[in-house]
Amino acid sequence: MIDLVPNLDVTLDKPLYVQLYEYIRNEIIGENIIQNEKLPSIRQLSGSLDISKTTIENAYQQLLVEGYLYSLPQKGYYASAFDKTYVNSKKNETEYVAEQKVKKMVKYDLKNEYVEEMNFDFNLWRKYMNRILNYDYQKLYKSTDVQGEMELRQEIVKYVRRSRGVTADASRVIIGGGVQYLLNILSTLMKKIHIDECAFEDPGFNRAKNIFMHNSFDIIPIPIKDDGIDLKVLKNSNSKLCYVSPSHQFPTGTVMSVDQRIKLLKWASENDGYIIEDDYNSELRYYGKPIPSMQSFDKDGNVIYLGSFSTVLVPSIRISYMILPRKLINLYNESKNRYTQTTSKTEQLALALFMKEGMFEKHIRRLKKNYTKKNQILIQAIKNYMGDKVQIGGMDSGLHMLINVDTKLSEQEIIEKALDREILISGISEYTIVKKIQKSPILILSYKGIEIDNIEKAVESLSKICF
Repeated sequence: MIDLVPNLDVTLDKPLYVQLYEYIRNEIIGENIIQNEKLPSIRQLSGSLDISKTTIENAYQQLLVEGYLYSLPQKGYYASAFDKTYVNSKKNETEYVAEQKVKKMVKYDLKNEYVEEMNFDFNLWRKYMNRILNYDYQKLYKSTDVQGEMELRQEIVKYVRRSRGVTADASRVIIGGGVQYLLNILSTLMKKIHIDECAFEDPGFNRAKNIFMHNSFDIIPIPIKDDGIDLKVLKNSNSKLCYVSPSHQFPTGTVMSVDQRIKLLKWASENDGYIIEDDYNSELRYYGKPIPSMQSFDKDGNVIYLGSFSTVLVPSIRISYMILPRKLINLYNESKNRYTQTTSKTEQLALALFMKEGMFEKHIRRLKKNYTKKNQILIQAIKNYMGDKVQIGGMDSGLHMLINVDTKLSEQEIIEKALDREILISGISEYTIVKKIQKSPILILSYKGIEIDNIEKAVESLSKICF
């Protein structure tokens, strides 16, 4: 077993788990850690480096998700075997420097996942954290529940029942440090019942797709239509697992109709299959009534429900949850002690209290008000500067919208020219599985982190690039 001696610096802005993750990743890529070599256990590394087990768990989990490590039950963590021909530590360093250079160049960020300071009250959050540390600290002497703290699971059940119509009890809720961690668990469960194919929305959420690919699933791309996924393509496949975001499809913003939802549930029931419902940003709907979750229609226990707090709080609070149907929870319970909880117990308890006292839903209302204003300003700016040369889509909810641009430029040309003008944007082709020749470029404009006063300026500059 190899000794790990990273140079961890607590004075840096970069979290310790990220520093440790980068060190191990580069050691594997540089072949200082050879394939199939065993790494120290979480407990051993915690003792030798004098850092918390949670820090090491988070680093190891990220390495697992990205495929640099694999784990064997009751044995530990090992370096994965993969082709390093096109990957090396020098390249990663170069890419990191390039990314930092791009960030410094950007004046208008229409791609980011950051949160404006005004949209999260850190002083209020600090009070809840301090209440746990000062008054409920006795709970911190006990080990973290591998499934997630019961207090938080109970609050999640109450919240999703009120806001999304989800029916569940706390015993079916699993908490983890990000949706990717939870999907890693789910992919293991699916393999146990001999499901090794997953149908995915195309375009869709790359990070979710990559988890299943890393776990050797065959990926079946399903095109997106105006009312949701193309059910004919799904039915013609052999897949018994389908990943969808029906309430606000990423990145198109398409809302799956009730009729399509019922047909998809019928497909799952008739094929003894499962639907993974990623209820991505469902809280942030600006026009019309909120749409009930697909899980609320599920009578046969075929829906696996995913939710996350990271997108509506701040990304650094990495708390996500998965609600399993009854017929899968027993399968999970058989092996759950093989997993470690990757989310801070203190943060879980603080969030439970935050929700119990109504602060979370108050925060959502304030957030929705701010984003509604941004949404309206962006739509108006697009109409003012681009007029009938663009078609706007996916604007009713979420934190981004699409524009289909009538221009002679390609999607990539616009992205590159925009960067020259200090604008960072992305295009839909970044999220497609089956690459197609587009009649016109489709751009994704995120308004999550851009300052409200900069929205009109950004659109004006983008318009000059496109036309």
